[in-house]
Amino acid sequence: MIELYDCTLREGEQAAGASFNFQDRIKLFSILDDFGFDFIELGWPLASEEIFNSFKECKKIAKKSKIVAFGSTSIDKIPSNDLNLNSIVNCGADYACIFGKTWLDQVEKQLRITPQENIEKISSSIAFLKSKNIHVFYDAEHFFDGFISDPDYALETLKTAIQTGAERIILCDTNGGILPQKVEEIVKQVKSKFPNAKIGIHFHNDSGLALANALVSLPYITQVQGTINGTGERVGNLNFSEFLPIYSKKLNQSIEVDLKKLKQVNESSFHLAGLEIPESRPFVGNTSFLHKGGVHIDATNKGASYEHEIPEDFGNKRIAFLNTLGGSGSVINVAAQFGHNLDKKDPEVKFKIQSLFSELKNLENQGYKLGALEAEQYLLIKKYFSDYSEILSVQRWHVETEKKDQKEKSKFSIECAVDNKIIKKTLETEGGPIDAAYKTLQHILSEKYPQVKDLKISDFHVSIARKKAEESTVRTAITFQNKETFETVGVDQNLIQSAIEAIVKGFNYYVKNLVLKRRT
Repeated sequence: MIELYDCTLREGEQAAGASFNFQDRIKLFSILDDFGFDFIELGWPLASEEIFNSFKECKKIAKKSKIVAFGSTSIDKIPSNDLNLNSIVNCGADYACIFGKTWLDQVEKQLRITPQENIEKISSSIAFLKSKNIHVFYDAEHFFDGFISDPDYALETLKTAIQTGAERIILCDTNGGILPQKVEEIVKQVKSKFPNAKIGIHFHNDSGLALANALVSLPYITQVQGTINGTGERVGNLNFSEFLPIYSKKLNQSIEVDLKKLKQVNESSFHLAGLEIPESRPFVGNTSFLHKGGVHIDATNKGASYEHEIPEDFGNKRIAFLNTLGGSGSVINVAAQFGHNLDKKDPEVKFKIQSLFSELKNLENQGYKLGALEAEQYLLIKKYFSDYSEILSVQRWHVETEKKDQKEKSKFSIECAVDNKIIKKTLETEGGPIDAAYKTLQHILSEKYPQVKDLKISDFHVSIARKKAEESTVRTAITFQNKETFETVGVDQNLIQSAIEAIVKGFNYYVKNLVLKRRT
């Protein structure tokens, strides 16, 4: 069974805009450990006190995964004096993955030492860590470029690492430019040269070929390294959220990870790193099993598949996109999810579908992009195919906000209706204007529907809906969470109004679809 080695907490953090604070670092380790990775690399212990201290905390909670410290071959001429190697020893990790130079170009230009001195550096560094009872993996940096340039020297570095006690030798495409045919040729030669060695691979994705390169390497290797969401320096690294489904489902190989958690784990890694989650991702993206075209929707409704795998196998789900391109089939399919069995030949149904399309077209033109959002679909379908009425609506609002001595407070006044009863309320809170709006509306609703007290905002994202210089409209997407997670959207030139719209729709969906449904 192949070993799975995740390096999101080190390599993934090198992506532009990515960073982990201490608590998020521990949380992501726990998520990856629970998912089932064999090895999890926590980072360079020398890089920061925060990373160094994370080893102790992660060791306390580790269930299955082995914790790995990353570093380089000795910078000091004497390994026992090297701060880098000693930080690996002192952090308490049982495993170390250190990289060394394989490519003579790097030895001469970056290290500025002789080829033999580099060989001695590899040997002495591994020997030092082994003397401290640490399991050592050796990352052969720039291996493929080095092999193409001088195969004898590249192989000599591997031989040195193996003879000194490295338990895995990791072949790295550090620049991300090697092609699959060449990868297979070289990895095969390495395995032939060192038949008893346990080989791993570490591919960067600069040419979009990390996955292909990993797949052609499989007959010859023991370990695969990557990041759970493909993030990494420059373009990124091998994406485990792509590799694992293909390895398991397409190649029918056994793995000891829970693929049904894949989408959740993938998105947690983006969220904890402070990165936006792309919608379009194989297997785990929100659009991976989304059907928009009319022919596709019609076929899916009739049981004819337009899907290469079962979405639930990866923690995902099929989404019928409510849109004007999907024809009446898109409305009928979405409506069925909410208990409405519509007859598209019925004149009244036809009329309502056309009315819904008119509104949906207008919303699409404004930049709402709500066709894949279940809460938005629900609200539209119920508006046209039931006796739906809003629980909450807003007539007018006013907000005052200030920030003084790094403290922010806001006063929000509103006139709204709850079940057609007009309510006026003013609430002053700590925080910004949108936070104040949310808390005020939550306070008002909770008097009749106390369940809304448990509803939290888990994500808040603002983007441009339609560009028009200073008069551009903004799209505010808010993710709500209690026992279930859902998203609603507001669009307006005024950011606060767009957020209030999304908040109001969120409360309406939550009360109508979740609170009242549970009562019945």
